[in-house]
Amino acid sequence: MNAKNTPENPQQTPESSPESAPATTLELQVEKLVTGGAGMARSDGQAIFVPLTAPGDRLSARIIKQRKGFAQAVIETVLEPGPGRREAPCQHFGLCGGCDLQHLEPDHQRQAKAEIVLDCFQRLGKLDVSEQLRGPAATGEDLGYRNRIRLYANPAGHYGLMRRGSHDVVPLDACPLLPAEFNDVILPWLRMLPPVEQIVLRLDGRGGWVISLFGPPNRQKLLRKILGALPDGEAPAPGCQGVLFNNLPIWGRDHLIHEVSGHKFKVSVQSFFQGNLAVTEEAIELARDWLGALKDNGNLGILLGDLFCGVGLFSLALADLFEQVVAVDNDSSACRDARNNVRRDVVAKDRVVVHEGILADVLASAEVATAAQWRESCCLIDPPRTGLGKEGVQALLNLAPRHLLYMSCDPATLARDTAALLAGGYSLRHLQVLEMFPQTAHIETLLLLEKQG
Repeated sequence: MNAKNTPENPQQTPESSPESAPATTLELQVEKLVTGGAGMARSDGQAIFVPLTAPGDRLSARIIKQRKGFAQAVIETVLEPGPGRREAPCQHFGLCGGCDLQHLEPDHQRQAKAEIVLDCFQRLGKLDVSEQLRGPAATGEDLGYRNRIRLYANPAGHYGLMRRGSHDVVPLDACPLLPAEFNDVILPWLRMLPPVEQIVLRLDGRGGWVISLFGPPNRQKLLRKILGALPDGEAPAPGCQGVLFNNLPIWGRDHLIHEVSGHKFKVSVQSFFQGNLAVTEEAIELARDWLGALKDNGNLGILLGDLFCGVGLFSLALADLFEQVVAVDNDSSACRDARNNVRRDVVAKDRVVVHEGILADVLASAEVATAAQWRESCCLIDPPRTGLGKEGVQALLNLAPRHLLYMSCDPATLARDTAALLAGGYSLRHLQVLEMFPQTAHIETLLLLEKQG
């Protein structure tokens, strides 16, 4: 069953026009949270999804969309709060669409995410993983953890995030998910610049940051003039390491250097990197523990296939456990960064080879690795939110690596892909939920599969 066609994924329903919604107000009891973060209640046997609710909430809710088999509603009044409900720490919560779960205590957020993963595996994969599932643990910070954000300008020139359910912009006075320097230094500095349409900010977790501005070309000349008037050696603002306009560097660097698990990573502004560095380290250590145990038992092959390698995060972090690492990505910017990172890493430089291209083409090349080598390998996959899909799963089944390490940011597609891989001859050894995105409904999961027989 495809997740986007199920009523328990109301934010991923088909694009057909909704049936006209009656002006109906109901009293509801929220049973649980579902993928996307909305609460699910029932009325006359029909599922009703209400954002910003907590399990156990008794509330008055107004139906805003009626679809085949379920409805969507908004809160009118919380009549009796559920046991995990709290006052949100951000003044913009409920208007800004950046967070979904700030109204829940952190331990209740983590519990809800574990239950969503269990539900996705049961409902979409027909798998009971309750015995294998672990986490998420309270290992990182609940606030101040994000290292990137995209801001939009409203007609008045104020910067913020999209209003929930619309394209209007909610101006931000502060964002508690970002480190203090964003609120104290960067946001006030942005307000003094000539207005632009969009801003992408990236932080390195040690006080440094690079900012990309997007807007009409005629703004570039004015920005260059402002930045050119700076005294030699003086940054535009404390911690600023680079300013770009429409992806063209106009001051300083076009990249950051991240330090994760003892390795340094050059990450260009057009390359992806994980948004929570502390929990990224947790994921790496977890992968090393699982693979290290296999290696100690003589059950780990000598080849690692890092099949969505990005800038080389896992290739560098796991290189010492293998004799050879085949790193693959089809993004040119990421591959350039990965090659640079490999070249500068004392262990990886002699073991990792980065291949840019379509995954199926790279895997089919005998010059990369033989079929026999792939069958004894461990393949690490960290695909986009859409997951592997049928073609990706079949490509892996054809490759038949001994172990598969799968990192996913969508439990629905992960459950779907895992069910197909288990049907193809794999067994589930480990399954861990990571709290990569506190205060939001996004869920990161890491699992390890082993080929049977």
